[in-house]
Amino acid sequence: MRLIKLTLVVLAGILIASACAPQATPTPVDIVGTTAAQLAAVMLTQTAGAATPTLLPPTITLTPSFTETPIPPPTSSEPPKPPRVNQFTTCWRGPGPEYQHVTNIDEKRKVDIIGIGSVEGWYVIRDPYFYNICWIQAAHVNVDPAMDLSWLPVMTPQP
Repeated sequence: MRLIKLTLVVLAGILIASACAPQATPTPVDIVGTTAAQLAAVMLTQTAGAATPTLLPPTITLTPSFTETPIPPPTSSEPPKPPRVNQFTTCWRGPGPEYQHVTNIDEKRKVDIIGIGSVEGWYVIRDPYFYNICWIQAAHVNVDPAMDLSWLPVMTPQP
C-alpha cells in the first residue's frame, strides 16, 4: 500500500512538473513577407495578352462654337480699391431682417462683392469671416467709383 501511495505521489509530481514546464511556441508567420513573395511569383509568371487590332467606330465631330464669357471692361492703369464696409453692419441671408442673420461685419473691413441684389440697394457679398454668401445694404459699403459692377450677376434671395 505504501508503494502505491509513493507511486501516486511521484506520478502527481511528474504531471505537475510537466504542466508547469515552458511550452514550445510555434514559429510566427510573416504575413507581409508571404504576401509579397506570392505577389512577386504571380507577377513573374504572368504574361501580357497580345493586343487585338480593333477599329474604332466612326464618330461625328461637331465644329466647336464660341461662347463669349463676360469679362469686366478694362479700367485705368491703377486698379480700383477693394470695397470696404463704412460702419458696423449686419449681413443677412437675404435683403433685410426678415431673413436669417449670417454675421456682423466690422467697420473698414474689406469685402468681396459677388453680385447685385435683385432688391434695389443691396449687394451680395462673401462674408469676410466665414466665407458664407450674404446680403449687405449698399449704403453700408464704400465702392470705388472706378470699380465696374455692371458685369456682376443680379442675384435673387433663397427662401
